[in-house]
Formats: sequence, structure tokens, C-alpha cells
Amino acid sequence: MNSKLLLTGTLAVALLMIGASAGAAQDTKPFSKSEILSLIKQAETGPHEVSQGDIAVEVQRRGVDFVVNDQVLDEFRHAGARSFLLNAIKRALEESTRPRMESHAPVPDDPDSPEAKRRAELEALARLPFIEQARYYALDFASELPNFVVNQVVTRYAEHSGSRNWQLQDKLEIELTYQNDKGEQFKMLAIDGKPTSSTYESLGGSTSTGEFGSILAALFLPRSNADFKEIKHDNLHGRDTVVYEFKVKRSDSTSKITDKNSNKSVIAGYSGTVWIDVETKRVLRVEESNDEIPEGFPITLSENAVDYDWVTISGERYLLPVHAELLLGRDADRIYTKNSIEFRNYHKFEGDVKLVPDK
Repeated sequence: MNSKLLLTGTLAVALLMIGASAGAAQDTKPFSKSEILSLIKQAETGPHEVSQGDIAVEVQRRGVDFVVNDQVLDEFRHAGARSFLLNAIKRALEESTRPRMESHAPVPDDPDSPEAKRRAELEALARLPFIEQARYYALDFASELPNFVVNQVVTRYAEHSGSRNWQLQDKLEIELTYQNDKGEQFKMLAIDGKPTSSTYESLGGSTSTGEFGSILAALFLPRSNADFKEIKHDNLHGRDTVVYEFKVKRSDSTSKITDKNSNKSVIAGYSGTVWIDVETKRVLRVEESNDEIPEGFPITLSENAVDYDWVTISGERYLLPVHAELLLGRDADRIYTKNSIEFRNYHKFEGDVKLVPDK
């Protein structure tokens, strides 16, 4: 089968204020390093009454009373601090080291300062419905990503004539490079363990793109008019999640299916399920199935799923795909394919290095 699923779009971190349960609602004393480390531990291992987003907002409000240098930031990273919390700590240093006026009441912030505007934005965000907070972080996803390289291992299966048994077709090894200004770029490394000069674009069989942002962005963009319906709470990989079903009509969709045999493409609607982390408001899993596929188009089945998890790149943690699955089918030919995709060895993209020999 020569068919291809392509989704297009763009892509996000969740923040809420520390409540009275954390004992900091009215406190104006700057944070010590040990206090922040203790709160990070609570957020990572506790009952999630306090999130790292909560800590970031309070750090911006109260400031810090210690010197922030690379060694201190590394200590926070090793404790599990995420990039937005590290940035909040760095921003708070300048304000915290200014002379403070002696007063029983805190001096109000300049409402036009970047810190005050950011804090107001986060406080307003925390008052939004849960699904709207998730939308904010999903659409902000791409802006957080570093330039990186990851290896994809794609195991492809096929089922013919209703045999109901998936037959192994091949295993692809691909180097995927992500750059903020270029998006995803694919380089074929091997097919069934043998080096290849084939390009990803010319590869036959089922292929997919969009796991690094397009799928989430397409779903949460306001113009998609996705209809979300909360259905339950669930535990996914040890995380408490809220599960929503969703539907995007074909008239609002950007989901493209391409049939390589005929070189024809169509836009289809889609529906599915999304799992959103209760603490971080981040999407941990999304499942989609295309519907409203125009009659007569060769591909009649198109489904995909992506699992996301925290990955460390150059000492900082990012939420990135760790597994994906793609199903495509042609009912008329009774041919179906399944791709199982593993993402391995995330590391920072350093750019091309040119070695110049000594003369």
C-alpha cells in the first residue's frame, strides 16, 4: 500500500498560584534556595497540590534571597525543575536584589512592568476552564522546544484480505532533526538494519509527520472549532488525567490524507480522545480517527495516536512524543497497514560541524 497521512499546524506549560494549602498565599518574604528545592520535591513526588507552575508564579511575586548562577541552576535542574521555573527564578533575581523599602505593606508592582503583566496573564489563565488552560499550553508547545535530534524506529506491518494477522513488512531507522525555523526534517538511516540512500519523501508504504506539534495545534486552534466533552478522570502512566472526547468537522479541519498511488489528497474531519494532565494541563496522549472522508477516495481508514512524556535535553526537561501509532486502510482492496513508532535518544542539535585540515 502506498499511502500517507499528513497533518499540518503549529504547537506548550501550566501555571497556577500556590494556594493557602501551601502556606504562602499572603507571604511576601523572598524564597530561600532550600524552600524552592522543597517545593519542587512536593510538586514532583507529592499529591500534586502544588505544581511547578504554582511555584513559578510565587517566585515572581516574592523574589529570591540567594545568588542565582549556573551552579545553582544546575542544582534546580537535577531536582527536576522545568524550564519555565528556572526562567522565573532568573527573572526574580534582579528584583530581589534591589533595596527594599521598610514598610508593613508590600510595595505594589508597576502594573506596566513585564513581570506584573506576566503575573496578571498567569492569574487570568488560572481562572479559565480546564480545557482552555490546556489549549493555551498546547498552542505554546512549539515555542518551548529546543533544536534537537531524535532517532525514530518505525516498525511497519500489513494485513491483507481480512487475514486478521499483522505481517511484519520492514523496520525503518530515521534521524529526525527539529529546528524552530525549519520544523521536522527526516534522514533515512537504514531499512531492516541495512544502510540506505533512500529519502523519507520517496519512501513507499505508509508514513506520517506532525507528531511534534501539528497534531496538537490542529486540534486546539480556535478555527478548528473542536467540540470537547469531558468524559472521565483516568490514571495514565502514573499521572492523574482528565479525559475528553472531541470532534472536528471537515469544514473546519486541516487534516490531510494523501494516497501515494494516485497522488491525490483530501481534507477529512476527525474525532477522538485526549488525555490531559491534571497538574500541568499538558496533553499526555491523543487518539484521532478521520471521518467524513470523501466518497470514492481510496483510503477509507485513517487513525493515529501519540503518547507524550517528559524528556531531558541538555539538562532541561521538555514534553515530547515517545511513541506513536498510525493505521491506514483501503476497504476496496482489503489492505490495511500499521506503523509503530518509537522515539529514542533525544539530544541537542548542534548544527553542522565542518572540519578544516591543517595546512
